[in-house]
Amino acid sequence: MEPYIRQCLGSLLVPEEQRPLLDVVIVNDETPDRSAEIAREYEARYPGLFRVIDQKNGGHGAAWNRGVQEAEGKYLFFLDSDDWFDTQQFSALLTVLDQPETDLVFLNRTNETVSTGRQEVVRIKDMEPGRVYDSDTFDWMNSSNGPGLTYCSTTVYRTAILRKYHPVFCEKVIHDDIILQVLPVMASKSFVYRDLNVYHYRIGRPGQSRDSKVWAERSRDVTVVLKSVLAFIRDHRTELPEGSARRAWADHHYSSFCTYHYDELSRFPYQDARSRLAAWDAFVRESYPDIELTGLVKTYRSLPFGLYYGSDKVWALARKVLRRLGI
Repeated sequence: MEPYIRQCLGSLLVPEEQRPLLDVVIVNDETPDRSAEIAREYEARYPGLFRVIDQKNGGHGAAWNRGVQEAEGKYLFFLDSDDWFDTQQFSALLTVLDQPETDLVFLNRTNETVSTGRQEVVRIKDMEPGRVYDSDTFDWMNSSNGPGLTYCSTTVYRTAILRKYHPVFCEKVIHDDIILQVLPVMASKSFVYRDLNVYHYRIGRPGQSRDSKVWAERSRDVTVVLKSVLAFIRDHRTELPEGSARRAWADHHYSSFCTYHYDELSRFPYQDARSRLAAWDAFVRESYPDIELTGLVKTYRSLPFGLYYGSDKVWALARKVLRRLGI
């Protein structure tokens, strides 16, 4: 992250009178470049604001787990080292962050596409700025914000709700942040939306987990993460009030995360898809027999694999054509 770390850390330099409000934990996950050296420059130049913590390499999830463990603030905002904050908007956030206190604070973000320089502001929908919402009554299922609403680029978390489930993230895998689709909703009781655009999210950097080549090489990591997420939902969903919106959200994801992976694995080449789907299906049958099955899963279990695989490819092509036609 050496080419990006100065922009990242520099974006946290809010006006001096606000700096005592911040505790910037920089986790050096055994970086091989000069990123840690640059981070220590900031630590030395701004004592009390930045602090560098070294640990053995455990990947992105291990760094975030360490950050949750070490954080001293009431609220926690993750910032990946190739991204940055809009400093003025971040400063504005600090003035209202705990007024009133809630478990989650939702924000807008800007997507920055590396190859084109295109900027796209992603705004929070279905929420009135400054209004405090009850997590048990908000209609999570029909919100138009999509499943990524509670990811780190648009959410500030009360530190205590993450620390309660420490360690939160799988380690030594990519896509460890999938847990953030469900944990914040299940763990929160209240939230507020602030019409501020703080996080700048870099898209298209070579080696990024979103890179299709990286995804293909590390695709088995997704299976590991999904198993962990399913276990979390199974173990904690019954703690939520029956009939509440949070419980409905948890129940929905309990099924959808499980069954969605059938669709993902069906996209691999024939032999790879066959063996991996068989392994996933055996896992689901044994560990989650109460999962509500979708039509896709029922089709997989009822057809010979060759026929299922061919029909899935035809359906995938049909969906692609319909999307292009805007249908």
